[in-house]
Amino acid sequence: FFLVFAMAESPPSSSAAAAAAGSGSGSSSSSMSSSSFTPPYTRLSLLYSALLLSSSLLMLVLPGVRSYLGLVPAKVLPYATTIITTAYCDASVVSAILSGALICTLARMVEPVMGTVEIAKTIAIANVGGAIVTWLWLVFTFAVTQRTDLLYSNVTGAHAAIAALFVALKQVNAKAVGAVPSTIAPYVPYMPAALLLLTALVSSVATNLLPTGLPSNALGGTIAAWVYLRYFRQPPAPTEALGAPGASPYQPIPGDASEEFAVASCVPPAFQAALTPFDRFTDRIFGGGSYASGAAGSLAAGMPSAAPLPGNDSEDARRRRERGARALEERLAQAAAAKQSAAASAV
Repeated sequence: FFLVFAMAESPPSSSAAAAAAGSGSGSSSSSMSSSSFTPPYTRLSLLYSALLLSSSLLMLVLPGVRSYLGLVPAKVLPYATTIITTAYCDASVVSAILSGALICTLARMVEPVMGTVEIAKTIAIANVGGAIVTWLWLVFTFAVTQRTDLLYSNVTGAHAAIAALFVALKQVNAKAVGAVPSTIAPYVPYMPAALLLLTALVSSVATNLLPTGLPSNALGGTIAAWVYLRYFRQPPAPTEALGAPGASPYQPIPGDASEEFAVASCVPPAFQAALTPFDRFTDRIFGGGSYASGAAGSLAAGMPSAAPLPGNDSEDARRRRERGARALEERLAQAAAAKQSAAASAV
């Protein structure tokens, strides 16, 4: 129902579509005034918030419903649907209100640029990824500690969706100037990592302060959203048909291979070198090795592969340069001789 509603939503405005279309090229056409990105709260975010709040009220009236909606690690196999439903319900009314407010605020900045359908896809993928990571983490923790309360804990909440919106906000902040208020724009690139660090620290210091599985849920949502947006998100369809005069001969590549959206960019520059190997590892797995860092990687990934030129070694290159220099000298000498003979004939 969530995805069907997103498909029925009206397409984004022309200015937002232009920003999304120009996100891969990094051209100045993506720069727009902030007034284009401040609509009222989107219907998709309001729907998500309504689902969270209504599920909380339903669990207060009928507590047994929580067993069929929340994720219980020991019952995932017989109730596999909880992998999906756990992210669209919340056992706490206060948590549902706070999560809904945060989702509405983040979606207000992200959705006009990316579009309703893409945001719905990103949230849905992140929710499933967060639920799977939470399930595996709780089962692993139970195997190590033998704490049965972890195996039968009931996990609910939109933590993966919030983490996914922070990842999307990082991408939008780098591609569409003015989409994010200037007061927080400098800090947006570090927000996904800060969210994970904060939840991990708080959950380790005060175990009962945060819901069970929140750090793993946020981690899974962050990873799933980043992988989708980095490698698999389809770019907007080109306005010109391939082969038309002036049209680009290359198909737009999926994902975002820019440096601004790499994992290393989520931390301050002093720590980025430690995460660069992780970027290369994910490039080999999901990008087939075609994702190089920076804009050069995006361009190379979109071009058709070509066989390497013969004689790429340094000795061959030196001989080719010498032959070229000799040929140039011969042509210059011939031109000078022809000019002299022409002058002599005229005299």
